[in-house]
Order: sequence, then C-alpha cells, then structure tokens
Amino acid sequence: MKKFLLSFALLIISTVMYAQEKIEASGTVIDATGEGIIGATVKEKGTGNGTITDLEGHYKLNVQKGATLVLTYVGYKTMELPAGKDTKITMEEESNDLAELVVVGYQVQRKADLTGAVSVMDMKGPVSQSDPNILNSMQGKLSGVDIVTDAAPGGGNTSIRVRGMSTVNACDPLYVIDGVATTENLNSLNAADIESIQVLKDASSASIYGSRAANGVIIITTKHGKAGKMAINVNYNAALQTVAKSYKMLSADQWGQAYWQASANDGIAPTGAASLYGTGSAPSLASSINGVNTSNTDWQKEVYGSAWTHNLSASISNASEKGSYLFSGNYIHQDGLMNYTFYKRITGRVNSTYNFNKYVRIGENLMIAKWDNRGTDTNSDAGTPYVAMRQHPAIPVYSSPGVFTDPVSMIGSDIPNPVQTLYNSRDNTNSSWRIFGNAFIELMPIKNLTLKSNLGIEHVQFLSKTLTRNVRATDDTSNRAVSRGYGQGDTWTWTNTANYMFDIKGDHHFNILAGTEAIKYTYEDLSATRKDYAFEDADYMQINSGSGTATNGGGKQEWALFSFFGKIDYNYADRYLLSATLRRDQTSRLSKDNNAGVFPAFSGAWRVSEEKFWKRNNIVNDLKIRAAWGQNGNSAIANNYAAYSTYAYDLGNGAYDLNGTNTNVVSGIKVVSTGNPDLKWETTTQTNIGLDAYLFNNTVTLNLDYYWKNTKDMITMPPVLSVAGENAVKYMNTGTMKNHGFEMNLGYHSPQYGDFSWDGTLNFSMYRNKLVKLNDEVSIIGGDFRLIEGEPMGVYYGYVCDGIFQNEDQVSNHAIQEGKGVGRLIFRDINGDGKVNENDRCIIGDPNPDFAMGLTLSASYKNWTLSTFFSGEFGFDIYNGTRKQLEFMTYGNLYTNRSEDILNAWSTTNTSATIPALTTVDDNNETRMSTYFIEDGSYFKCKYLKLSYNFNQKWMSKIGLSALNVYAQVENLFTITSYSGLDPEVPLSTYGARIDNGPYPRARTFSAGLNIQF
Repeated sequence: MKKFLLSFALLIISTVMYAQEKIEASGTVIDATGEGIIGATVKEKGTGNGTITDLEGHYKLNVQKGATLVLTYVGYKTMELPAGKDTKITMEEESNDLAELVVVGYQVQRKADLTGAVSVMDMKGPVSQSDPNILNSMQGKLSGVDIVTDAAPGGGNTSIRVRGMSTVNACDPLYVIDGVATTENLNSLNAADIESIQVLKDASSASIYGSRAANGVIIITTKHGKAGKMAINVNYNAALQTVAKSYKMLSADQWGQAYWQASANDGIAPTGAASLYGTGSAPSLASSINGVNTSNTDWQKEVYGSAWTHNLSASISNASEKGSYLFSGNYIHQDGLMNYTFYKRITGRVNSTYNFNKYVRIGENLMIAKWDNRGTDTNSDAGTPYVAMRQHPAIPVYSSPGVFTDPVSMIGSDIPNPVQTLYNSRDNTNSSWRIFGNAFIELMPIKNLTLKSNLGIEHVQFLSKTLTRNVRATDDTSNRAVSRGYGQGDTWTWTNTANYMFDIKGDHHFNILAGTEAIKYTYEDLSATRKDYAFEDADYMQINSGSGTATNGGGKQEWALFSFFGKIDYNYADRYLLSATLRRDQTSRLSKDNNAGVFPAFSGAWRVSEEKFWKRNNIVNDLKIRAAWGQNGNSAIANNYAAYSTYAYDLGNGAYDLNGTNTNVVSGIKVVSTGNPDLKWETTTQTNIGLDAYLFNNTVTLNLDYYWKNTKDMITMPPVLSVAGENAVKYMNTGTMKNHGFEMNLGYHSPQYGDFSWDGTLNFSMYRNKLVKLNDEVSIIGGDFRLIEGEPMGVYYGYVCDGIFQNEDQVSNHAIQEGKGVGRLIFRDINGDGKVNENDRCIIGDPNPDFAMGLTLSASYKNWTLSTFFSGEFGFDIYNGTRKQLEFMTYGNLYTNRSEDILNAWSTTNTSATIPALTTVDDNNETRMSTYFIEDGSYFKCKYLKLSYNFNQKWMSKIGLSALNVYAQVENLFTITSYSGLDPEVPLSTYGARIDNGPYPRARTFSAGLNIQF
C-alpha cells in the first residue's frame, strides 16, 4: 500500500512539474506592409502541436517551455524562432505570388489554395489613364475574357463575355463590388478606387453565386486605408484624342467622274446628276445650285475633331488598430471626337471600418456618382458616322453664314446635314445618378469564427431630354417636339454569413462557410412627349410649353431572389486541396412549382511539389494540378414575368360593340403575353482541368486550363400556329448549347541585373461554340445573322461571291442569275440546279474568334519604366456593311458619296480589280448579303505604350512628398490587320454577330500625367 501511495504521489508531482513547464506562446504574424497574415501555420518544432493565425494574424499555442516555433505560409519563407509571448513576427515573401490573397465568393483565399479557374487582373500594368470605363482597360488582359470596347465617350456599351456565349439570352457576367452583386455597367466606377479585380470563370469558383453566375463573375474590391501614417494621393491625367483613321472619300470632281463612268458603262446619258454636273461629255461641277454655292466638303473632317479628356482623382486614407478609412473623389470629363458629344462624371467614395474590440467590427463602402453624357446615333445607315461618310461632297456645310445647308432643297437628297444634326442635339441631355454601397457588422464570438451581416444598396436613376428641332426655317412648328424620360432602379441585397476556420493536428485545415442572401429589385420609368413649339429656345422647350399632341407612358418591373449557400474548403498540409459548394436559389421570375434550383460544385487540387518524394529543385519550384465540376443557373430573360400570362385593356383588337349600337365599343381585355408555368432554370454545367506551375527559381509562372461548358434547358420562344391566337408565343425550355476551350497564362519576372529588370506576361485563349438545339419547331432563327442548330452563334448567312465576270463566255456558261453580265459579281449556284436564288444561300462567316491573346512587356532601369501592352483576336469574320455605301453607286440615294477606291473599279482595261464595274442600275442585286461583304477581322494591336519616371524618394521627402511619378502614354498606337474598315473592333450585335455599319470612331490618344503621394 505504501509503495502504491508513493508511486501515485510521484506521478502527481511529475505531472504538475510537466504542466509547469508548459507556456502559452502568442503573437501576431504580419507581412512587409504590416497587414496580418491569415491562416499561417504555427507549429511547435518536432511535434504535431500547432495552430493557424486568425483573421488578424494572431495566434495562441500552448508549448513546452523553451520550445521553438516553426512558421510556414505559402508564398513566404519558413521561419523558426523561440516561443514567446506577444511576439510580433514579420514574414518575408518568396519571389512568387502564391501568398497573394484572392477574393472569391464571400471569402478571401490564398492564390495557392485556389482549386477553380480564377484570373487576376494586374492593376499595376498599363491601363487606359483617360477612359472612364475600367472594362476597356481589362481588354486582352485576362485569358478567357473577351471584351469588345465601345469607343463612344464613357464606353457605356462595352460588352464582355467570359468563356464565350453559353446562351441565346443575356450573356453578361455578374459583377460583385465589395460583396454586393450588380449587373450595371462599370463606367460609373472610379478606376483609381479599385484595389483588385478577379474573374471567376468556371462553375466551381462561381457556383457560390448560383443562378446569376452562368456567364462568369467579376469580383471588384475597392481600396481601404492601410496602417502607417496618413496617405494622400493625387492623380491627374490630360489626354488628347485624335481620329485614328477615316475613310478616303471622293472629292466633288471625282464624284462626277465616277458617275459619268457608271453612266457610260450602262450606255445611258448621265442626266441624273444634271443639276450638279450638267449633261456634257465630261462632268462640270456647277458653281451654285438653287442659290447655294457648291463646295468640296470633307464631311468627316467637319464632323470629327480632336478632343481632350481630363481626369483628376484624389484620396486620403489611414488605418490603425481601431479601424481604417478612405475618402476619395474623382472628376473626369471626356469630350467626344464628334462635336457636342461628351461624358463627364463626378464620383465620391467613403470606405471605413471600426473595431469596437476584438469581438465586434463594423464597416461600410459607399460610392456616389453623377454623370452626364450626350451621344449620337451610330452603327446604322442613319447614324452620324455613316452619314458623314455618305453625304455628297458638293454640298457645303452652310448655305450662308450661320445657316445650315439643306440637302433636300439644294439637290433633292434626303440624307441630312450631319453637322446640323449634331448641332441640333446640343441641348439634349442624359443625366444619371448611382448610389452603390454596403454596410456590415462582423462578430467574432470565438477564435476563427466570423459572423457577418451585410446590407447592400444600389440606386440608379436617369433623366433624359431630347429636343427635336426644325431642319429648315420654313418647317412647321408642329415638327418641333420635346421628349423626357425618367427611370429608377433600386436593388436591396441582404447577406448573412458564418465563416469558421479550424485545424486538426496542425496539418488538416478546414474553412467552412454558410449563408443566406435576399435580393429585391424594383424598376419604374416614366416618359412624356409633346409637340408643336413656337420657337426653339432650350429653356422654353418644356413639356408644358408645347401646344400640340402630348403622350405619356410608364411602367414598373420587380423581381426577387432568396438563397441558401454553403462551402467547405479542406487543405491537408498545403498538399491536397478539396472544395465543395452548394447553393439553392428561389426566384420570383418562375412559378412556385419550378422557382427553386440547386447548384452544386466540387473541385480539388494536388500540389505535387509539396509531396515528400518531390525533390526541391530550381526548375519546377511549385506544381499544382486542378480539377473542378459545377453547375450554374440562369433565368435572366427580357421578360421578368415569363412564367405568367399578362393581360391589358384594349380599345383596338380587344374592343367589342357589346351594346349593339354599331357606333360605340367597350374596351376589352386581351392577352399581352402568354405565360409558361412550367418554365424553369437554364442550367450550365462546366468541367475544368488545370495546372499551375512556378518555374526556374519562381521567375516563370504557367497556368493552363481546359474546360467543357454545356447549357441545357435554354430558354427560347418557339413559333406557334396562327390559330393559337394573338400573342400565344411563350418562353420554353428547349435549347442546348455547348462550349469548350483552352486558356494559357505565361509570365516572366526577371532577376535584377544591376539597375535593370524586365517582366512579361502572355495570355492565350480559344473556345469553340455550338448551338446543339433550338426547339422542336424550328432549327433556324434569324435572317442574315442566324442561330442554326449544329453551328456557332451568330453565323452569317448569304450568297457566295466568286469574283467578277470577265467575259461573255463566262457569263453564258454560268447558271441563270438575274442581272448577270461582264463586270458584274458572280454568285455561286450552291445546289447545282442551274439557277441562282435564295436556295443557294449558305453559311458564309463566323463572328467567333479562333483564338485571342494579350501580351504585356515592361522594362525598368533605375527610376525609368517603359511598359507596353498588345492584344489581338484572330480568325473571326466581320460583316462590313459600309462597303455597300463605299463601293456601289446604286446603294442609297443617288447623291451620296463613295470611296475613292471605286476609281479603280473593274473595267476592260483593269480586269484584276476587286470592285465590280461602276453602274447606276443594280439589276444584279449586288448589295445582297454575300461573302463580298464578309471580311477577316483578325488584328494585332498595340493598345498602350507608357514611359514613366519615379523621382528619388530622398529628394521628394525634402519637399514633403512620399513619392512623385510622372508619365506619358499613347493608346491605340497601331493596328496590324487586313480588315478594310476603320477598325476591326466593332460592337457585338444580334446573336454575337460583328456588324460594321459605322460605329463611333476609335481614337488614338496621347496623354501625360502625374501621381503625387504625401
């Protein structure tokens, strides 16, 4: 018994002594900027005892007295140090970006932990310093992200596609700004406020956003105050925009020569233009006509001119242990290349956080922007660029001082005076406001658990005024009109999340996210028009001032979405990475039996280089293989009430003479649209495999991805029989579409060679699109630009042009073709039935590129940096509609201008020409849709060339500055292309077709600016 008691006492004493040798090690792990590092592993050396740092970089760990701590974090050098209390540890970065934090759905992850396909925008690379829309600066920078820019002031119609088009409906991605989702354009956002941009491209990374993420997600995080002294930043840029290219049109004399030649070819006298050129053997331009002196007007020079852009941004920010703040303001004024067109915007931002204590944190991000813009019609026959190209050169701008020439009264031309058109729009306005932001509260009740409630708001409104002025002084006052429009959209987003991070035995790391989200959108609009104004003073022309007909309209639309979502991330020893996501969305756009959709995703990655069998080497420093699968949904069609039938009172087709009076009718109710209660979500399923590698001492980075992206239950509107009644057509889930593609990113960061270093990044992407099925009723939709089952989106459909008939034998041996003749275009008899007609039309072009690329190069020597960016798209077709006007005397009004290229049209002495013989009669229908107007749009473009200089910091400190950078930049420096139009970057049109009908001209911009930091 004594021995037992003695042994028990010794055991108790030794246990107490052992416990007394334990200590609590604690501290904070930070990076070089003073920011806490989240998720760094802290382990007691030689044991499995460990923990990870929390959201502020803090850690606590019970260890043996005298123990050594080992700190590891991907992208940082491993550290060892004695265990202590309240230790502040600064980790040193490796020469790679694996530790870079990337914002993904409702979370932040290390780049090393990503298992999906995510592209990160390099915000330090060359971007447009003068463009109000950050999307234009993103063009070509990210693989798999295709951006077609809008050259008009403000760039409001810039379009973006992530991994091609996955539906015949809306293909725009979802934008998430500081955690709040939106589909509004980004041209109200100040680029200087942006900290980072990430694009979630595959379903596994985007599925956390469920039904709104089928077309990709672009996550934008704005700047916040950083620890240290208060920082003041001022940026100013002045840019001169010039017209990069214009058409070479006929002079007034050349026009007469061309018309005389066309008449001679037709064997007729040139009497059609007698009032201008007489009827002699050679054209002789009259000195005046109908009292107006003739001229030799270059209408493009009259309409276009150089324009300035001024961009001023300023911010003040700071941070401490209690919180952070950032105040910023921006003013940008961009005048357009066309007179009276412009875009100007003022933006203010407040971002702040406040830490009550280690358990409670609040914050907000708020942007208020107001912008005004005035545009003009473009990319159509009636658009100003097209009219400036086609107006006759003999017509002067002014018939007398201050009086615009009227082409109708002068020569009978119905083509308007484009200078007057712009002048008459001088008081048109479009004024908009946008309030966008969020407020949140974070609770951290226990270590590594964060509860967050975030309330987001977006308010967008516009007020427009359009004045219709008389063209001639003799026009009736009833032609004058005022149109006003007002619209307001409000979106409320309430998101609640719980995020818990923990580890087991040091090597098993878990990150669990769960949340709910409620979204409500309301849009209302009003419109009014009044005619008949006594005079045209802009202040006088108000709705109530008119005396003529007044009309009005308005409407309201709403939709709502409620969601549950969750995500689990698992990381074993930075070696094996697994992620699972599930989101359930319930929408008001669909009927109650089909309004809920569940969207799962799974992904995993293997960091091969972390395996024990992997020998450390200087060739492959880090290697990760990824695989992912997931689903997203889409119900974003034009009609928010497609699942429900809607009705309206109608005095027309819905009215009946119920009382038998034969004189009076009673309004009735008619179907406006037929609903489909069985309508359900479009579902896009995407599979992705990828590889990430850091090579040659981390100087080279390589990312490869291949994906399959398939959409089923695509929403279309199949046709119905006429007997079904008016408006019987309805939305149905009938279509299927497939995409697959490949993406590559290759980067190089050179060592420092004395005072010199250089960097380069190359991205490459390609995709293939196929419309598998439309519906059971039709396999084709559209006319010249079509959806055809088994083909890519937006293919061009028409005739194949085989050149020009060179002789009579060729004409007689060709199939029956109405209007054929020597010097005329040859159209192919596709089906071989001996005649050319509509049955010989076929697919003649594809607007989808074979591949796209972007190349950034940067070299630094001492304080100088020279950087440039190139982008290109290859293997896509453009329908060049301007050639109808430029090359055919028969297109449009007789008195319209043509390109000087027609002076080299086909003739018996110029048989190698590609333009058919000039004619005034188009019996051959040569402006029909054909390969004559389809051109290869491939291009390689130098988007930016920038030279900057950083002044010596020691010198700057003497005058109270932290830094001073000055720069000069050229944008749109050159374009290598075979395309005959002004620029191959033409807007996307119907079904993704690329149609050139005279869009807003693209500028070559020269700018200079400076960045001052206090």
